[in-house]
Amino acid sequence: METPELTLKISNLKKTYPGEVQAVRGVSLEMESQHIYALLGPNGAGKTTVLKSVLGFIDYSGSVEIFGNGVDQIRDRISFVPEEKSFYENLNVEKALRLASKISGSLDGKHARELINHYKLPFNKKIGTFSNGMKTALYISLALSTDSDLYILDEPTWGLDPILREDTLEFIREKVIVGKTVLYTSHIIPEVERIADEFFIMVNGRIRFAGTMDGIKEKYRIIHMPLRTKVNIESKDSFAVAKELNRLSVIVENDEKIEEFYRIDDATISVPDLEEFFQILVRSDNGK
Repeated sequence: METPELTLKISNLKKTYPGEVQAVRGVSLEMESQHIYALLGPNGAGKTTVLKSVLGFIDYSGSVEIFGNGVDQIRDRISFVPEEKSFYENLNVEKALRLASKISGSLDGKHARELINHYKLPFNKKIGTFSNGMKTALYISLALSTDSDLYILDEPTWGLDPILREDTLEFIREKVIVGKTVLYTSHIIPEVERIADEFFIMVNGRIRFAGTMDGIKEKYRIIHMPLRTKVNIESKDSFAVAKELNRLSVIVENDEKIEEFYRIDDATISVPDLEEFFQILVRSDNGK
């Protein structure tokens, strides 16, 4: 059986900013071609720093391979939407489109205009006067009109209304149908459930989970129990433990050890959904 091509391989990526601020703490991950991957995490988790490292915008330790090469060798195969969508502030849409066409020879101007019209953006208005959602729509229009193999999108639905958000997710999904790969960041869980084939949950600079929703439901269970419960959770091999008001929430592996939790008074056991799984991981790592 042929091994799928790896689009992206990150090994032990670390980034420390001045003041000993550890933004990324040994991240390793792999992405196969023709999938949508979501990097999910709260604000400040290190998601944008990972993307900037992958693109070679900042120095880091560790290694990054894209299609088996360094980013400088394959930069023309990547389209990028940044977190700060402010590059074209002094231009109008028409001039921004012309500039983008000169920078990238693979941008399809006709398709870009179709997307810009879909988002109802005015061609002659300065981008600096746009709302956040309008800026996002412009960047998405330019990025998705470029024929690339890897699309790296940082908060690609930021500021969009619900209808345009759904449209944008559909446009992103269409890229995978024609053989492309997408990595995007988000803190909006319904989006991840709606579009991602696989996802990475990042908390405090580390990847806490990598996999699929089916994988979570098969491998883990969530236990809720009163905060007063006298039980040594640490001895139970828990994946994450979070204190929430008057109860403990625990993620455990769904194996024979879970039987121990059935003997705890007032404990409830359930199959996790992504929202609850994510929140417990974040609260656990933040000590909440």
